[in-house]
Amino acid sequence: MDKPAWGKITTDIKHSFYTPGSLRRKNDWLIKLRWIAVGAALVYAFLVKSLLPEVIPLGNLLYVIAALGVINFLYFRFVKVRPPESLKNEEKLVSIQITTDLILLSFLIHFSGGLENPFNFFYIFHIIIAATIFEKPTQPFFVAIGVAILFTFLTVAEFTGLIHHYQISANSYTLIQLTLALLGFYVTIFVSSYIGVTLMNRHRKVKNLIYTQNEELKKASETKMKFFRFVSHELKSPIVAVQSSINVIIDIMGDQVPEKALDMLERARVRTRQMLAILKDLVDLSYDRPVSKNQGDLVNPCDYLGEFIDNERPRADEQKIQIIQNICSEKGDLKIDRFVLEKIFSNLLSNAIRYTPAEGTVTIETAMDNYFWSFMIIDTGIGMSKADQVHIFEEFYRAENAKKFATIGTGLGLNIVKKMVENLGGYIELDSKIDHGTTIIVRIPVNE
Repeated sequence: MDKPAWGKITTDIKHSFYTPGSLRRKNDWLIKLRWIAVGAALVYAFLVKSLLPEVIPLGNLLYVIAALGVINFLYFRFVKVRPPESLKNEEKLVSIQITTDLILLSFLIHFSGGLENPFNFFYIFHIIIAATIFEKPTQPFFVAIGVAILFTFLTVAEFTGLIHHYQISANSYTLIQLTLALLGFYVTIFVSSYIGVTLMNRHRKVKNLIYTQNEELKKASETKMKFFRFVSHELKSPIVAVQSSINVIIDIMGDQVPEKALDMLERARVRTRQMLAILKDLVDLSYDRPVSKNQGDLVNPCDYLGEFIDNERPRADEQKIQIIQNICSEKGDLKIDRFVLEKIFSNLLSNAIRYTPAEGTVTIETAMDNYFWSFMIIDTGIGMSKADQVHIFEEFYRAENAKKFATIGTGLGLNIVKKMVENLGGYIELDSKIDHGTTIIVRIPVNE
């Protein structure tokens, strides 16, 4: 990738610095600033009128301030009833606001001293606003040109007597002083435009670079996930075939197989089960995606929890683990993506069974209130230390005693579950104690 050329202004910005929504927030910000300007202008008008009662036309100033307030109210109502639809429309709204502001500001400056007015530098504020908002680097310079034309016309017309000059200084400007003042004003506004555009151009280049790199990372991540899915799918079929063959041999010929060979077959069956569990985690990881209750096959959790429990029951029976369930006395109207629900619930229940010694218990409870539907899985398993609980939801992390109890595992299950729960707007809680079991509570918002 070529090194960015920071020293010059370019238009090679592929990605917009704003979205319609973010640019609308800028428009809202301008409207709020203008209310402040209306209040400040009122204070200024009465202040200069009290200091120069014979010079400043208070009525004219109040008309201009009233026009500013009315126009700002119209902007306010417009943005309330019209949602942001496109960047082009939002930029037009910014352009209209800047144009009307500059015209009204010129009237305010005219009625309170013209070139002698110490606040004529307020034009620079709109130069800065234009530099930070407009996408094209030429647009702020057009604003600067417009400012130069307005202020030049104002000062020259006052100097030549074309329009009345409300003189607030004891001394009058000579032609040379007027020319120098205008030159200084031009330099100020155009240098301000250049500085603003240059700084924003650098920010836009950085965003463009970040966006491009992010797109590349997304493509790399998608390629990796596709590879995971492919490998998981291709490995699953032969492993299932091996597992089925082992099960058939043990079930049909178990009594005829020598004890040592039978022991080896049992170990192989355990290993194939572990391999399938690893492949399941890889599949879940490869489908790591933003999820919500508004996508997929939406179901009521209580219609399927029994089915998910039954899917895990054979393994519990094999280990002589009792499953106690107190579920769905309150069903409510929660709907959730079935794929997500199964991954969350089955992953946690499978873990509870896996890390509970023989003849232990796993208890499942559900509850619902006005805000959350929740389920709790309580096991009498090996538990984990406080130190392990801090890291247990991190990718590839496994508690030390879990590694000893079940030697093979990816450490991905809880990380995947946590992401899925958080994508639903919910949260997951865990409480555990070594050799005293683990309690996991998942809460999912009812009205998200």
